[in-house]
Amino acid sequence: MQGVLLDVGGVFLVPTRERIVEALAELTGALSHAACDRAHFEGIHALDVADVPGDGDRHIYLGAYLSSIGIPEDLLEPAIDRLIPLWSGSSLDLWQRVLDGSIAGLRALHDAEIRLGVVSNSDGHVEEELLRSQICQVGPGQGVPVQTIIDSGVVGVSKPDPTIFHFALTSLDLHPSDVIYVGDSVKYDIRSARAAGMTPLHFDPFDLCADTDHLHIDQVGDVLHFV
Repeated sequence: MQGVLLDVGGVFLVPTRERIVEALAELTGALSHAACDRAHFEGIHALDVADVPGDGDRHIYLGAYLSSIGIPEDLLEPAIDRLIPLWSGSSLDLWQRVLDGSIAGLRALHDAEIRLGVVSNSDGHVEEELLRSQICQVGPGQGVPVQTIIDSGVVGVSKPDPTIFHFALTSLDLHPSDVIYVGDSVKYDIRSARAAGMTPLHFDPFDLCADTDHLHIDQVGDVLHFV
């Protein structure tokens, strides 16, 4: 493998604890960063398991997220109602927590002279998010240099439509069979990457996915085992 493309949400960034606590107010007590980190992956796993068409994804994700942080079943609906505006707002306000080890893993891939890029479903702010958190940027900078950053809100195509990857593959100047894609969702990442002809790696740090038809990693640096 000569190239690696990576998602942003659930690989580098997850929703920040501070905004969750602020939105839920009295509905939640003490809440750790670690609990919120896991809650994101519980939400994504629930979404993958449900695998329903239509617009129910956010409700499924938030229900599992809130259950994971201890919100009782009888308070789930009011809690979801409080979080919907947060998830519907700017990604800059919500996706601020950098996952431990992810930047170091990306740096290791760069040091191995692998062609790197980002492909993310977002609202046009993903490049700003990555710069703010000093994760990466196109060319030199405070983060890890990558060759391309593709934001669905900019290019007008979103996963699971595999054509979103064409923009990044052109920038990398690689055939899909020479590229790995790393994402946290089976529904949006694994299937679309496979449809695009790439090798998908499921970023699943809590080992929630039991599927055996694709590969799993729990650290970004583990991608090196597959290149």
